[in-house]
Amino acid sequence: MFKKSYRSNIGLLAGVEFFGFFGIVSFWLLFLHQNGMSLLQIGLLESIFHATSVLFEIPSGLLADRFSYKSNLYLSRLASILSCILMLAGQGNFWIYALAMIPNALAYNFDSGTATAMLYDSAVEGGLKEHFLKISSFISGVAEATISLGTVLAGFFVHGYLHVTYYIMIGLSLLVMLLISFLKEPQRQHQKAEVLTMGKIIGTVRQEFKNRPSLFVWMIIFQIVGVLMCMFYFYYQKELPELAGWQISAVILAGSGLNILAVALASRIGKSWPSLKLFPLLAAATGAVFILSMLGTPLVYILVYLLSNTLYALYQPVFSNDLQEYLPSPVRATMLSVNSMLFSLSMIVIFPITGWLIDSLGFRMTFISLGVFLLLLTPFLQQALKRVARGLRHSPEKIS
Repeated sequence: MFKKSYRSNIGLLAGVEFFGFFGIVSFWLLFLHQNGMSLLQIGLLESIFHATSVLFEIPSGLLADRFSYKSNLYLSRLASILSCILMLAGQGNFWIYALAMIPNALAYNFDSGTATAMLYDSAVEGGLKEHFLKISSFISGVAEATISLGTVLAGFFVHGYLHVTYYIMIGLSLLVMLLISFLKEPQRQHQKAEVLTMGKIIGTVRQEFKNRPSLFVWMIIFQIVGVLMCMFYFYYQKELPELAGWQISAVILAGSGLNILAVALASRIGKSWPSLKLFPLLAAATGAVFILSMLGTPLVYILVYLLSNTLYALYQPVFSNDLQEYLPSPVRATMLSVNSMLFSLSMIVIFPITGWLIDSLGFRMTFISLGVFLLLLTPFLQQALKRVARGLRHSPEKIS
């Protein structure tokens, strides 16, 4: 008979992450497109997802503080199941798909930070605090692997069978709920530091904006331009039916490998090139890659997908590392939450606009235009980030 313990929580939480966020439904955009949704409608649906995420990120964290980690994890899986059921029931109805986006976002919100916090408390209660970094790195590796593996498997369902992936996700969510039932709730769960509330976030934003306006300009510029750099990654799903199932899986595997390589190179590049100087160059490189879309062949689209995704993956760790140096420890978590919210707010606006452009101009012309825009934007981006750098140098002391 299984005996609950804090140490067994570690393996169970790895299973929760693996099966709970298995990337089997990664091709949701293609699924919606195959069921009659225009790209503008798909963009609006993605906006609903991000708007829900922004609105409920903090309340979901408050629930974990008020009740328990396990309750949040259960709610996450129930929300995932409800979202899958609504996606299957949609049958081309925009409003049903819109409803599905809400529990889909909640599934992420209820899990966000909960599993990590429970992992830490379990390590402490189990006498493994000194090994937490190694344990958390292992769990992070599991999380990365599960998305890639699920997406590779999903590649074999793109030709008319994507509905099956939602049945698979329902089954995996039920399995995760079984794993959650074996978890032992840490006693330290109710002995937390100050709870992060929306009021605290707003207060922090006001104070930090007053003290470090350049910091916010930097975050806003990165998130807006970064979202533009991500658009090919998302909307390329529309072109996937041109490939065979094994070819799609091969592309996804190649993309994962290049992302890993990019992250490994980022630490070296970041030592020589600070993010404020590197970002305009990567934005320009992404623009040049987008312009290759003018050739319009499946092979070129694969190349654009791989290169643009790699360029974005290369910059993220450099930006994150440099940003951390300017975040005061007392508000570090809050400011990182604000940075994440800026990404969601950018997606809410840019994603549907890009979808509308693809519907109006076509896939090829939209990304040629976006590529030209990024190239023309580069000199202005360089000037703006030079001003940001000067502002950061004259702002309150840099965090060491």
